[in-house]
Amino acid sequence: MTQSTQIIEELDDCFMRTAGNLMKYYVDEEEQKTKLKQLRDALRDNCIESTKMKTADAIKDRLTSMMELEPERNVEDIVKEYKQAIAEIKIDPSKDIRLVQYDKQMENLDEANKAESNKGVENTDTDLRMTSQDMNIIDPISKTRMIDPVRNAVCGHVYDRGNLVAMLQRNKQTRCPVVGCTSKDYIDLSQCRVDIVTKMYLEKNPA
Repeated sequence: MTQSTQIIEELDDCFMRTAGNLMKYYVDEEEQKTKLKQLRDALRDNCIESTKMKTADAIKDRLTSMMELEPERNVEDIVKEYKQAIAEIKIDPSKDIRLVQYDKQMENLDEANKAESNKGVENTDTDLRMTSQDMNIIDPISKTRMIDPVRNAVCGHVYDRGNLVAMLQRNKQTRCPVVGCTSKDYIDLSQCRVDIVTKMYLEKNPA
């Protein structure tokens, strides 16, 4: 994992934790919506800038290789081509995996909050269903209560970060340990992000 990738992962975790705190502590719904929109806009802008930088680096590498293969080419032409390629960069942040994952987690968090607010209104089984189905707090690796839950973006299963890291350190070629998981891909730690819904449930329901 490169340093830049690690920084982006830590930044995305901060975005999710901040969103969770906004939903947890802001009582005024309108103010909460405003703050959440500002947070999402900040993430969207960061996704755009990050993609621009990656694309610019790829363009630079391509033109550098071209100069090595064609040393007779005019430097001014190369610079002109670089500037034109940079100017033509078009980015659709709505398809950025970081923003997609963020929106999905926010959707899950909103659903969990609605279920929590309806508890006792519809029936007393709501919380039980949440616990047994949506809020599985047992880590599939250690079979113990999770402390720092992360969700695998590939298959959707949740693990405890500490136990997952330890398992991958022993064997990088490890697939999802959840019984019945259909994913054949090896677990990629960069695709496992903090699961804010489970995290907040654990905080609300301490052991």
